[in-house]
This record gives sequence, structure tokens and C-alpha cells, in this order.
Amino acid sequence: MGTHDSGDGWTVEVDDGVMIWEFLPGMELETFGREAYETYERLLDRDDIHSVVTVVKLDDPFSPDVFDVWERSATDAEAAGVKRWGVVADGIKVISLRGKIDTGGLETLTTEDRTEAVEWAKS
Repeated sequence: MGTHDSGDGWTVEVDDGVMIWEFLPGMELETFGREAYETYERLLDRDDIHSVVTVVKLDDPFSPDVFDVWERSATDAEAAGVKRWGVVADGIKVISLRGKIDTGGLETLTTEDRTEAVEWAKS
């Protein structure tokens, strides 16, 4: 069953067991920590999510606080039974993300191509 939700600077949909997030330009970390993370936890409580794809369109560079939230997200996803996490970002952000986030036992993919990440997550 498909699900779609959105808030201030973010959208999420669930498609075929994949939770697909988009973080839009101008979104504040505080927004993710409140409303978006509550939605994330609610969706993780479902028993049909096996992968997460995060599409990052944020303008600002990543701060240490952002990495902390991402690692917490990975920990919660793994605890909920998620197996894969794909991250889509432009070249400089992909490089910034690669190897800087402890994703525990999640299989990860970082790419600039949303279609590639979603297809990988569904496979």
C-alpha cells in the first residue's frame, strides 16, 4: 500500500516496501528532528519497510549535527529490520556522505541518480 506525507521542506512516500524521503532546499535540521522524524518512526513501525532512499536537495553543507541525526536514523532503521539505505545527492554531497556516517549493518549506496537508488533499494 502506498503512503505519501509531507511537511515543511520534506516529503516521504512508501513504494513497494521502500521509504523514499526528499529533503528540499531550505529545510532546517530542527524540522527533521521534530515532524519529519516522528513520521519516520511511525513508518518504521510498519512491518513492510525493507529499504530507505533519501534524496538530499539541501543547500547548506552538512554539519556534525546532521551526521548525528543520520546515524540515529540508520540505527533506528536497522533495529526496525531495514536492510538497505540509498542516498541520492549532488556530487559534492555524495562525496561528503560516503564513509562519514556509521550505518551499522545496513547495506548502503550513494549516488547522484534517484532512479538508480530506488531500483537498487527495491531489488
